[in-house]
Amino acid sequence: MVTPVKIKENCRTSVMIRTRDEESRIRDLLRLLSAQTIEPSQLVIVDNFSCREKLQQMKTLLLEAKKELFRNEISIKLIPLAKGDFSHPYATNLGLSYSENEFVCITNGHSVPVSQTWIENGLTHFRDPAVVGVSGYFHPFSNASIWEKLHSSMWARAKSKETTSDNRNDLYFSTINCLLRKSVWKEYHFDENLPQMMPASERYGGEDYDWGLEMVARGYKIVVEPKFDVYHSHGESFLTFLSRHVAYRTLKAEIRRFARPRESFARAPYLGSKAYEL
Repeated sequence: MVTPVKIKENCRTSVMIRTRDEESRIRDLLRLLSAQTIEPSQLVIVDNFSCREKLQQMKTLLLEAKKELFRNEISIKLIPLAKGDFSHPYATNLGLSYSENEFVCITNGHSVPVSQTWIENGLTHFRDPAVVGVSGYFHPFSNASIWEKLHSSMWARAKSKETTSDNRNDLYFSTINCLLRKSVWKEYHFDENLPQMMPASERYGGEDYDWGLEMVARGYKIVVEPKFDVYHSHGESFLTFLSRHVAYRTLKAEIRRFARPRESFARAPYLGSKAYEL
C-alpha cells in the first residue's frame, strides 16, 4: 500500500505533455502551468514525430517558457519520437520513465487546465493512500464543432455525482488529463500490446481505460475530480465525431472482457532514448 500525501509539503510534480508539431494551445497550457498554486518542478515533452522545423520551434518555445514563465526554476526534457516508434501507450510510458517525481500529471499540447488550482485539486485526493489515479473530464473550446458541444452538454447532464470508481457504472480515466503515482505505474505499465491485439487501439488508444480497470482490479481507487477538468476539442465533423465515438465504445467493450488482474507489455527500459535537456 502506498503512503498518504501531505499536500504542498511533499507534492513535487512532473507534467508530461504529448505533442505533435507545435500545438496551437501549448502557449496557453504552459502559461497556466506556470501559474499553478502547486507549480510543477519538471516538464517532460514527448514529441510525436514533428518535422525538423517544428521540433526546433518547440525547443525555442520551451526555452522561452522556462526563462519567462517559470523563472528557470523548472527542469525540461524534450523527447522526440520517430514516426515508426509511436503508439499511445509507448509514448506515455516513455514520458513517465523520464519523469523524476512520484506524482506525474499527463496531458497533451492542445489541452488547457480550467484553473490555477488544477494540479492542487487533483493532488488533494492522494491523501487517501488507496488512490493511485485522478482524472477529469474535458470541455470543448469555443471553436469546437456543434457535435462536440452537444455531446459535452449531454455528457455533463449524465455525469454521476460519485467520484470514486467503485461507485460509478463505468470507470473513467483518461490521459487527456490525469495524475498518477509513478510507483504504481511501475507495477503495471500502459499496455503496448493493445494496438496489436485491437487494431482500433492504434488510432484511439484505450490504454488509459485498461490501466484504470487494472488498478481497480488490484484494489486501488481511481477518482474523477471535476475541478481537474481541461478544455479540449478537435473541431471534428459529424462523421468523424461519430466514427470515433462508436470505435471507442467498441474498444472499451473489448477491454472490459480482459481477465483481471493481468500483465501488460512494455518495451522498458526507455532511458536510452534520445532526450534533450533544456
